[in-house]
Amino acid sequence: MKRVVILLLQLVVTGAGLWYVFHDHEKRAQIADALRQADRTWILFGWISYSAVEVLATVRWQMLLRIQGITLGWLRAFAIVMVGLFFNMFLPGLVGGDAVRLYLVFKCAPRQKTRATLSVAMDRILGMLSILFLAGVSVALRFGWLSGSAATLHIVYLVLALLAAGCVCVALFFGAVHFGLLRKLSKRTPFRSAIIESGKALQLYGTHPGVMSAAFAITVLAHLVYYLSYYCAAQSLQGARTAGLSLTDILSIMPLVNTVTALPVSFGGVGVRETLFQELLGNLAHVPSPIAAVSASLGFVIQASWGLLGAAVFLLSQKITRPMGLIQLYQLTTYQSVIISDIDISMDSPVWNRSGKQRGRFLRDTSRGRVMVPLRR
Repeated sequence: MKRVVILLLQLVVTGAGLWYVFHDHEKRAQIADALRQADRTWILFGWISYSAVEVLATVRWQMLLRIQGITLGWLRAFAIVMVGLFFNMFLPGLVGGDAVRLYLVFKCAPRQKTRATLSVAMDRILGMLSILFLAGVSVALRFGWLSGSAATLHIVYLVLALLAAGCVCVALFFGAVHFGLLRKLSKRTPFRSAIIESGKALQLYGTHPGVMSAAFAITVLAHLVYYLSYYCAAQSLQGARTAGLSLTDILSIMPLVNTVTALPVSFGGVGVRETLFQELLGNLAHVPSPIAAVSASLGFVIQASWGLLGAAVFLLSQKITRPMGLIQLYQLTTYQSVIISDIDISMDSPVWNRSGKQRGRFLRDTSRGRVMVPLRR
């Protein structure tokens, strides 16, 4: 029932936001004209910029996995991150890509599920902390500019309220982890299991301050490059429409936009993002409101195009989720004797046949030599 309510809320907010921004016929005509004249070079720059976001996300996640003793090849890790991006953007609900990413990494490392879960939990914590950090920096440095109109001042107050709530939650969470109070949470507490897993991740990763500082810096950099992709999207609609828009303006408003759209009140922030762009860029950078709104949509489309690449990767996921250290067997007998060469096989590792179906498990621990493998008919 709760999931249905959340989905209905997201549907209503998304639809209302899009209607508010694009319902006017004259605005739609301006948008169509701007898109026809869009500079495709800037769109390409934005597309390339966003690719760096996912590369940095992969580097960060690999750092977190290595602390847990899990080693994924770079291409395999990048593929899983891309699949997670697709489901984050297009799967309704609150967990989306994280759940799918865990499913894929579980198949790669079936005996390290808990460790993999902690890596994804810490990955999410870093993302949320960086959003709060950048929003705080933006408001602190450009409060005067951001509060230049009554409409934008209301947005700033909303962001400040979210920042205050976020900081209180972070303080309570860190305190609960430090004093070991998470286990005492009532079973009726919303997202109890996710909170407990996040607490475990924080305890473990807190013993590696150097690596975590580097991971946080990478996360902040990834957000800044993400903002750059939206600047490129806006510049592609340049002409006289966005002449007053600077990179500093985008870097100032995007942390506020991200803070609000981080709330799961719409599908991927669609509708809410366009409304915020219209109010912030329209009132502060004097960008025509329809052009400001479609800049947000175009930036999202750039991101969504990478998400669609993730969908293609997911369709090929059979090739990226074979367990590490597996060996293929093609004969179905009661017992199959095989030679293992240059492959690290641990005891109880799964055995797969040509079609990808599990056919048994290795009987003993070995890295080279002959082993007996029982195969299921």
